[in-house]
Amino acid sequence: MADDPDPPRKFYGFKPREFDRANPPPSPAADIPIQPDAGPQPMANTRIDVRELNQIASGAGSQFGTNAVGNRANEVHDMLQLNLDRDRAAGLFTVTATEDKKRKRRIRNYWTLLIIVDVPLGGFAALVGPGAAIPFVCAIAGVGMFTAWWTWENWFLRTD
Repeated sequence: MADDPDPPRKFYGFKPREFDRANPPPSPAADIPIQPDAGPQPMANTRIDVRELNQIASGAGSQFGTNAVGNRANEVHDMLQLNLDRDRAAGLFTVTATEDKKRKRRIRNYWTLLIIVDVPLGGFAALVGPGAAIPFVCAIAGVGMFTAWWTWENWFLRTD
């Protein structure tokens, strides 16, 4: 094994590929006239104005919005538009209200338990009347405490 010759070396690289060009190539550089740089120009003995410097720096175009990306239509935009039209036709962007089963269950449980606890306590308070002060006050306090706790638990705490 040690005497076996080394296998031939492998060279790895990217495969040559041809890509489809979505946009036309820019105009060749031969269209641009090439002139030697004139260098700094002598200035007149006047004050330097910032607006004038901005105008010189912006060149022939507008001072604002010259760096904005131009959305030129190409094949990708056409494909995305076709996908959007197909999804809209399929109704994927139609939003409708659905039945909220969790909320209905919460409302049903709230009123059921409120009736189960508060009606007997209220009935007991009405039965004993204010003549028996301690049981009457305890029954009314029980209705208030349970109603406050159950409302907090069901609507504001929302643990489920």
